[in-house]
Order: sequence, then structure tokens, then C-alpha cells
Amino acid sequence: MSLLFDLWLVNHLISGALDDVLVDAGGLSGEDFGFYSLLRRFGPATPTQVVRWTAMRPTTVSTLARRLQQRGHVEQRPNPADGRSRLLVLTPAGEAAHATTAETFLAATRTLAAALGPDEPRQRAALQRLDTALREVGGLDPRPYAVPDDPGTAGRLTYDGPPLTAAEEAHVRTYIDFVRSRRREGTHDVPDPGHPVS
Repeated sequence: MSLLFDLWLVNHLISGALDDVLVDAGGLSGEDFGFYSLLRRFGPATPTQVVRWTAMRPTTVSTLARRLQQRGHVEQRPNPADGRSRLLVLTPAGEAAHATTAETFLAATRTLAAALGPDEPRQRAALQRLDTALREVGGLDPRPYAVPDDPGTAGRLTYDGPPLTAAEEAHVRTYIDFVRSRRREGTHDVPDPGHPVS
């Protein structure tokens, strides 16, 4: 079997797992949630840019955009950069649907992270190298974000206290997700880490 077959299997495992956990949370499929995430974090973006980030077919992007427009979750605006193309933008209703579903998504990622254990950063770095190679072969744009290439120490916290209970570890992970979301939103008024989180 080949690397591409490995990826095919993993792709279907991910799609099935995401659809199972997300659909009941907010009615979004895993494919929908990824598209909303892309636009919310890196949009507005033209359909062409979405194609160059994701390698989705242009017709697939157009069909998806139309479906989400019918939901009232995406709108198209003129692109001020050239006056000809259109920008895909999440509406407030689309952002709300994404935020609702994100809680369930984060819970699922914590479960996967726990299963991977301390190997998760190395796995992500390896996937990034594979992602880069696939983009070079396909002539696509670089991905719009990066993870540390050497995850040995990057993003690691040390803790010398007694082992955490499962509930305590879940609480810490929730707080880390909260801090990261505030940083992405440009908000820095996070609670003092020296004080207990309520």
C-alpha cells in the first residue's frame, strides 16, 4: 500500500468522525465546519484563493458557497482589490453557527489529543511537511498558517507538581483553548494565570 492510500483512509476516518460529532451540535458537516473555519480565520477570501488553499475543485467551492448563501451563512461582496472578483464572507449568522459547533469540535480534538498524548506536536509537524510536499507537487499556495517545525520544545509547558486528575487536565486544556482564542481575536485581557480560573 502507498502513502496516498494511507491518506485516503485517514481522510475518510476524519470525515466520518467529524460528521458524527458535529451534525448534532449545529447541523454542520465536517466539510462545512472546515469551510466556515477557513473563512472565519483567514477570510474574506475569493473562491480562487479558497481553491489554492484547499485544492477543492472550483465547481465544488461554487456549489458550497451557494448552499451556504441559501442558509444565510455566507455572502459575496465585491473585491476592492480588483473590482472584478468576489469575496466570500461569513455573515453574523454564519459566525454564530460556527461558534456553536466549535465547542463540540474542540471537545473532539481534546479527545484525539489525549489519544495521541505527547506525540501530537510531532504528528502535526510531520503532517505539515507532507502538506508542503503535496502543495509543491500540485502548484498550490502555502497553507495559510504554520505549526512549529521542531516541536521538541515549542509550545511545551513544564509542570513539576503532582499528576493532574482527568477533570483537572480537561480544565487546563479548556483554559488554554480560551487563551488561544482570545489571542486570535486580538484580545489580551485574559485572567491572571496566577489566580484560579472560575
